[in-house]
Order: sequence, then C-alpha cells, then structure tokens
Amino acid sequence: MAEHRTRRRGKELEDALYDATLAELAAVGYGGLTMEGIAARARTGKAALYRRWTCKHDLVQAALIYALPAAPEPRTDRSVRENLLAVFAAHCDVLAGKTVFPSLAIMNQLLHEPELRAIFADAVVAPRLRITESILQAGVADGEINAAALTPYTARVGPALINQQLLLTGAPPNKRQLAHIVDTVVAVVAPPALAPTAAS
Repeated sequence: MAEHRTRRRGKELEDALYDATLAELAAVGYGGLTMEGIAARARTGKAALYRRWTCKHDLVQAALIYALPAAPEPRTDRSVRENLLAVFAAHCDVLAGKTVFPSLAIMNQLLHEPELRAIFADAVVAPRLRITESILQAGVADGEINAAALTPYTARVGPALINQQLLLTGAPPNKRQLAHIVDTVVAVVAPPALAPTAAS
C-alpha cells in the first residue's frame, strides 16, 4: 500500500520554499544555489518550484521580499527624531542578523549580480527611503524640518552612516551610536532653534 503523505499547499508550501531558499543561500551561497537543492531541502519536487518561478533568480527575489521585515510606519504622535530612530533601529536589526533576512556575507554575493542588485535596491532600499522621506516631509509640515535644507540625498545619510559603520567595524551601530547618527541627520535639516545637541 502506498505511503500516505500530507501534502502542503498554498501559503504553507510557499513559506516552506522560501525558508528552504534562504537556508540554501546561507549554506551554499548564490553561486551554488540550485532549484534541485532548494526542492530537496524543502522535501518537495522541483515541479512545485517551477510552477511558481521560472528560475532561481525569481525565487530569490521572492524569498528576499518574504524575509524582509516590514519597516516601522511613522507615527504622528512621535517627533521626527523618534520616527527616524525607529526606522534606523529596524535597519540595524536586519544588518545584525536578528531577522531571517540573509546575512551581510550572502547579501554581498547577491549585490555582485546586476539583476539581484536591482532587486535589493527596489525591494529593500527604496521602500525604506520612501518612509524616511515621508518622515522628513511630515517634519516640514510640523515645523521640525527646514524645507530649504532638504536635498535628494538627505534620506540616504542615516542608512549610509549605518552601513559604513558595519563595513568598517563588522557590527551595526549600538543604541548610543545610532542616536548620534539620527541627531546628525536632524541637525542638518532642523531650523536653527530646534537643532538637537548630539546625544551624550
């Protein structure tokens, strides 16, 4: 008599395939990643993958979006500084490996692939920049931010400083350092009377 198997379907199966993809990425890197290896780790057939994605590139793109935690939404009862701290702290958690998102070593491999670099920019960087820009624009409306001081690069300053520290030291900023980064951003664009003193 044939062995009875519980068959996963829908979201349950897709989540298992995403988890297997991320685990394979960590184990073998993007260069060693294969649809066969992912299917084996997920304990399913290759057909389950190919029905959804035509190649590993598309699957990795979907897995990255699946793994990336949602960025904190700005709150109207918080100041610009408080909202920026929340968004930047969430960014640090991703870089520190506190989420299921791939490690920095894996991401460095992906960023050498032009198409995957574009995916990273669209799926990871762009949404967070939009949130940061919305925080700054809300600050303009509330009088916390000097509109004349904003540039197309203002929203990039905080993440750039966070990423630089990670690259130079191997670890993202701690809470005190993150406060300094946020205060640096706010000091540049705040009206003179509201510019913060650097966190001590």
